[in-house]
Amino acid sequence: MRRSDALWAMRRRNIASAPEDEAAFISRTPQATPRRADLYLAVKSDRRSRRVARRRPRGRLPRGAWAGLSLIALALQFVPTIVAAQEEAAPMTAATTAPVPASRHAENVVAITIRGPIDKWTSYSVQRRLKAAEQMGADAIVIDLDTPGGEIGAVLEICNAIKGSPIPNTVAWVNRQAYSGGAIIALACKEIVISDPATMGDAAPIAVSPVTGLQNLGDVEREKLLRPLLTELIDSARRNGYDELLVQAFVTTGVELWLVENTKTGQRLFVDEREYNLLFDDEPQRGRVDISRADQPPSASGRTSAGAETDNAIRLASPDLGRGLESEIAEDLEFKGSESRRPILSGADQGDYRLIGYAWDGGLLTLTTQDLQRYGFAERVVKTDEEMKQFFGAKTITRLDRTWSEALARFLDSFAVKGFLVVIFLLALFMEMAAPGIGLAGGIAVGCLALLVAPQFLVGAASWWGIAAILAGLLLIGVELFVIPGFGVPGVAGVIALLLGLLGVIVGPGGFSGPGAQEDIVYGAATLMLALFTAGVGMYFIGKHYRSIPLFNRLVLMDHIGGAEDAGGMLGAMGSPESSAVTVGDVGVATTPLRPAGTAEFDDALVDVVSDFGFVESGRAVRVTSVGRFRVAVEPLPDEGPEATA
Repeated sequence: MRRSDALWAMRRRNIASAPEDEAAFISRTPQATPRRADLYLAVKSDRRSRRVARRRPRGRLPRGAWAGLSLIALALQFVPTIVAAQEEAAPMTAATTAPVPASRHAENVVAITIRGPIDKWTSYSVQRRLKAAEQMGADAIVIDLDTPGGEIGAVLEICNAIKGSPIPNTVAWVNRQAYSGGAIIALACKEIVISDPATMGDAAPIAVSPVTGLQNLGDVEREKLLRPLLTELIDSARRNGYDELLVQAFVTTGVELWLVENTKTGQRLFVDEREYNLLFDDEPQRGRVDISRADQPPSASGRTSAGAETDNAIRLASPDLGRGLESEIAEDLEFKGSESRRPILSGADQGDYRLIGYAWDGGLLTLTTQDLQRYGFAERVVKTDEEMKQFFGAKTITRLDRTWSEALARFLDSFAVKGFLVVIFLLALFMEMAAPGIGLAGGIAVGCLALLVAPQFLVGAASWWGIAAILAGLLLIGVELFVIPGFGVPGVAGVIALLLGLLGVIVGPGGFSGPGAQEDIVYGAATLMLALFTAGVGMYFIGKHYRSIPLFNRLVLMDHIGGAEDAGGMLGAMGSPESSAVTVGDVGVATTPLRPAGTAEFDDALVDVVSDFGFVESGRAVRVTSVGRFRVAVEPLPDEGPEATA
């Protein structure tokens, strides 16, 4: 071995026995070079590898491998959950992408919203928007419902408008709740979709008075209200394929039903106790209402199997209703041209039907999201406008909401606002008569009268007789004051006509007939009496402090003529007899033509007077016949005689 090789081998042994810290090694070996340092690191790495190899037992994996295996095992635990979620999502995707039926498909959809209580203004607004949708070229209409219900007359008008629309593709969207009248409107549509959550039902008629609140209905009154409601519901069921017996449970109690299925055709329908006894030998099964075992919604009454025998007669499901009401509803349905497709059940059908479950216990029918689907009312759950577009396969969906003018008209039509307008109208009318010719108060009176009747003109249902009575009353009062004063008959007749006209405007055109008419008349009369009392108090203070009222005090003649300090200006002649410038029997001269009102001069004082007997030309002698707080009446004197010269 050469000397250099031996020296290099010795250095390798020194490095192997050196400390692990490179800096320490270099400091101990000043002769160390970077190459030697690299050699040191390589040798130390080899030594450490050999030491680790000696410590590791055979067959054991490194620590990093165990961490990887743990992550893989954790991921495998979630595989069944992910697969199940994909399996559940698969039917929803299929339903979303399923072909839209041709009868439902639409390109342009218009959504008409109904929010809050339903009244005549809602009816007017919905009918206007239905016509607007037709003009827009819509081929489907969505009635977006979120309402607690409302007036029966308005609900029936909306249902008739939906059924009579030239756009037959109508869908009700129960977008949270459709109680009472909202449920009846929903059933009038061809199909129903719902949000989640959603509630629909409880449409029994009730009487609500603005004064006393809820009121109990007698049997006769209830049947009068049930007749149009049951007619509407059964007609909707026949048109749109709902069960005729089930829809009756929305408006009346005592409807007890079971859900059965025809084992041959698969048709499902609801039967009452009489039909149950025809189909089954055992006693009707009662208990908790639950048809969750039904794996599909019941077949509607309008979807009978081929060749099934049907009967166009109806049967009321509630035993509490009289048979006379049944015949009346049958006549109404015949007038509508509504035909039933419900099969006729008899004892021969025993063995052909199986019982699914006890469907309803006789209370008012109110259903939530899942029940609406199980009972065959709702087609699908729709939460957004985009999902609604998919439901129709549509390109566009346009919303038509209530306008601000319709909201204003509803506000003006309230009893409180009407009462306030009547007060202002009477006060302004009084001020105009107290100071004729000014025009400002008269304009206010005309404006209040216009606001009273404008909402009725908007809906095309103005109370014409009320308006005519108001105008006739004002005319008669004017005749009493300016044409034939002193007799009293025109004035009394005018006041009566004015009050009746105001009552007609307050109650409205439909308030004197139909459901709740008596309550509307009573509340309207109470509103009018309160307005008259308030206006009377206002007239008293106006008459007493007319000169101190801002603005109006500038319109009153305050100067004295001829130095008479007690002339009192324009209202001086209208004061009390004690403070008036004239007394009964005083004789003066007319300074203006009295037609019949004008002025006359009494002892160098000008007084506003009214002629009791026709017109009086200027310059003619007159005599005071009566003196009141707001009126001095005179009569003409003969051209000759001792009284002609005063």
